[in-house]
Amino acid sequence: MKKGLTLLTLLLSATVAFSSCGKKEEEQSKVENKAPKPLTELAQENKGPHGQMPPGHPPMEGLPEGHPPINNMPPGHPGHSSNNLEKELAAMHPGKNMTKIDKPIKIPEEVIKTWKYATIEVVDKTTGKVVKKEKVTKDSDVKFQDLEIKVLYIVPHLVYDQQYTSGSNEPNNPAVIVEVKSNGKVIYAGPIYQKFPTMYNIKHPKYELKLVAISKS
Repeated sequence: MKKGLTLLTLLLSATVAFSSCGKKEEEQSKVENKAPKPLTELAQENKGPHGQMPPGHPPMEGLPEGHPPINNMPPGHPGHSSNNLEKELAAMHPGKNMTKIDKPIKIPEEVIKTWKYATIEVVDKTTGKVVKKEKVTKDSDVKFQDLEIKVLYIVPHLVYDQQYTSGSNEPNNPAVIVEVKSNGKVIYAGPIYQKFPTMYNIKHPKYELKLVAISKS
């Protein structure tokens, strides 16, 4: 009888010890799960099934700080739903203080024949008032006070890839390529965009140039 009681006591002690050990392991596992994970591991977890960031997440690299995500550009922005994204963005960011066109301009003849006219405005930068508005053609010269504006090309879809050209014959990114002089000195040579009038403009203390529209007739 005593042997039976001793055996039962040993069995109960082993059961309690095993249960206590299991609880300790479970608690240890919870503590480990709460420990902060390395940033690399978190970044990998935040990516989708193919290593992509979740929808709407801004790009992690490749664009300058503060630049909006390319895939979220609004309709009408150069590159939106277009295969020429890189070329169009390059056309918008060719450089600053441009007083000389240092790349070839090769606009297809069909484009030149199709888009014959552009309407441009000279605007007072202080008041915002249009001081001169004129419908021009390729090679037109527009004079106003100390300004002389020569229209070199009218382009419906300006892109830039080692040269200025038109990505299509549709008005997806209308622009005029101009050379502007003030008192006989070149102050700007390059594109003026219809949709992005402040992207690049003439370096003049009083006036700026705007492209209102391009047209076939």
